[in-house]
Amino acid sequence: MKTAVFVALLALAAAAPRPDKPESAELLHDEREQEGASYSTNVEIDNGILIAESGDDEGVQGTYVFTAPNGETVEMRLVANENGAVYESPSGHLPVAPLPVQAIHPIPEHALEAIEFASQQRAAGVEWDQQGFVIDN
Repeated sequence: MKTAVFVALLALAAAAPRPDKPESAELLHDEREQEGASYSTNVEIDNGILIAESGDDEGVQGTYVFTAPNGETVEMRLVANENGAVYESPSGHLPVAPLPVQAIHPIPEHALEAIEFASQQRAAGVEWDQQGFVIDN
């Protein structure tokens, strides 16, 4: 279901009108097959949109290509199965996590002592609840 929503949003974004491009596009290739839960879709439009997707009981995999409003070619790949969904962008259009922030101040001595004390208690089998209170076994 999430894949269908993603593909629909991707198609809407790709089909958004652009002032520098004509409003119509010609379908160059449209091949779709389905047998039971297995399917495959291959679509090519003259404005650069390419959709190649297949799926079965095991999951879905696909490649989606379109031109962004700034003229860049965007390529997205999806593999969704029992392990979850993995998105890749060979064209580099997925967000990337920032590098870890380095501390600009040293950790105070009392904080290091508290961390060490908690570590010793954890090693001794002490457990805490969600509010920070010791759980009596």
